[in-house]
Amino acid sequence: MNPFNVAVAVARKDLRSEWRTREMVPALAQFIILALLIANFGFQIDSHNAPSIAPGILWLALVFAGLVAFGRTFAAERDQASLEAMLLTPASPVAIFAGKAIAASLLLIVCEAVMLPALSLFFGTPLGADMVAAVLLATVGMAALGCLFAALVARVRARELLLPLLTLPLWIPFIIAGGQAVQSAMGLPGSYPEAIGLLIDFDILFVVLTSLAARFVLDE
Repeated sequence: MNPFNVAVAVARKDLRSEWRTREMVPALAQFIILALLIANFGFQIDSHNAPSIAPGILWLALVFAGLVAFGRTFAAERDQASLEAMLLTPASPVAIFAGKAIAASLLLIVCEAVMLPALSLFFGTPLGADMVAAVLLATVGMAALGCLFAALVARVRARELLLPLLTLPLWIPFIIAGGQAVQSAMGLPGSYPEAIGLLIDFDILFVVLTSLAARFVLDE
């Protein structure tokens, strides 16, 4: 079977399921808006300190939204015991993992499409292509790691606790490099090309590593 077609089919299945149930995206969008509202009232933000505070708030909201989104990646397969059936087909486990990661990434990108304009509205920060590119590049690597660990803890009873403990330490490089890129895009001192280069390097590294590990994780 063509791995690309398998990945597309798995991603389409997850996206169609989300479209029918509409469980995750509305909840994540509400969570993001509430997080930005709380931060808006919790900090004394003006035009001078907004560029230095807004990136931290952005990445906090993105990290917690990502934990929720990627934590639900294998929820349907776990509840219906359908992952074993998928693995019994001729489809490659790597292709199945890629499809799950693509679907989770697209759902998180939809939430980011709400978060970035809301951040600009609440804090008066500029919203440009540089900021969007930094967030999207960070989403790629974070999705690969998040889905891998979600598959790893899917059958564990304390998965809600283990997923953040496993994922957050490896997300730190994306948060640091992405935060630098966003700060630079907002006009603060920093090298935007260097931060974007780091994000691309991290994406390549972790996408390759998670693709190699996915076969063993799903087979277990």
